[in-house]
Amino acid sequence: MSNFERRSVVFFTLVLTHYRVAFHRALRAHLAARGVCYDLVYSPATGPEAQKADVVDLEWARCQPAWSMPFVPALRYQSLWHWRKAGLVIVGQENRNLTAYAAILGARLFGYRVAYFGHGRNFQAKNPNSLAERWKRFWATKVDWWFTYTNGCADLIAGYGFPRAKITVFNNAIDLSQIAEERAALDPAKIIALRARLCHGSENVAVFVGGLYAQKRLSFLIHALDLLRWDIPDLQVLFIGAGPEAHIIQEAAETRDWLHALGPKFGAEKTLYVSLGKVWLMPGLVGLGVLDSFAYETPMVTTQLPYHSPEIDYLQDGVNGVIVRDSDNPQAYADAVHRVLSDLQYRDTLIQGAASPATNIPSRTCPAALPKVF
Repeated sequence: MSNFERRSVVFFTLVLTHYRVAFHRALRAHLAARGVCYDLVYSPATGPEAQKADVVDLEWARCQPAWSMPFVPALRYQSLWHWRKAGLVIVGQENRNLTAYAAILGARLFGYRVAYFGHGRNFQAKNPNSLAERWKRFWATKVDWWFTYTNGCADLIAGYGFPRAKITVFNNAIDLSQIAEERAALDPAKIIALRARLCHGSENVAVFVGGLYAQKRLSFLIHALDLLRWDIPDLQVLFIGAGPEAHIIQEAAETRDWLHALGPKFGAEKTLYVSLGKVWLMPGLVGLGVLDSFAYETPMVTTQLPYHSPEIDYLQDGVNGVIVRDSDNPQAYADAVHRVLSDLQYRDTLIQGAASPATNIPSRTCPAALPKVF
């Protein structure tokens, strides 16, 4: 019996984030239409993952506890035994994910295929030649297939010696149709009322949407906003998100009545708040949020950093967003945000660039490549 005749795929992820739900639903529906069973296995979030408040449950997926090593709690394992007869096992490429190693080693015994899902390396690693990164490279070539985020990631993985023909680039994206629907359903009266209540009627509103942790450079951002406020006295800033450094924003808001710590928001409520903004603040690590900024027609301003996630490839400086080259200069960042807020023509150019077919990011998913994997 061939692997494809086993007609089942199982995807293991340590946590299930809200922005991945649409991806898994679409993948499940695509495979079901072809007679293939799709299972998703995830575990409850712990520690910093739980603090981000962006994890969810999914009714048809299986939530099972992940075992932690007694002396190294970061190492986690999800049991594979129930899915040992699957045709394809997809696992995230994380050093701490012991499930990946078990899947690779178990493939010879049980006959299933194994695919990695990930970047190819840790883009936030300070030393690309560290033991952790060399360990990641070693295992990168031990699977049957790769599903990776961008062409840059694919080139990286192929550089390890993995066959390029067995790498699927799905242009890591999220389902933005919900945002479009929510924006279309917005009640102008509610926007006006919220702007009056929260922002004192100001049109100069900036938004930060994302996790609140060190790599987002929150202290740098507060410094830049203090400088910007001198030039734009009616500036209002909304922070939407949660995380281990939420206290930085909360403490800053206590002495700045123009800075609003709103906590995590989702769905239509998030869309209502973001609709107040004219610029998207992200001086630190850029990930999938760049696509949100496109969908909300709120240009992102970031800085040039070595540890951005692969999705930074989607942002083109001066075309659909802004990348400040002098990354440690808060005045340079403040000036870039000022231009987006004050120069209507420039802002419209960035919005049009994000909507242009030439820069639009296709959302390819895994299904088309699955028969090749089997």
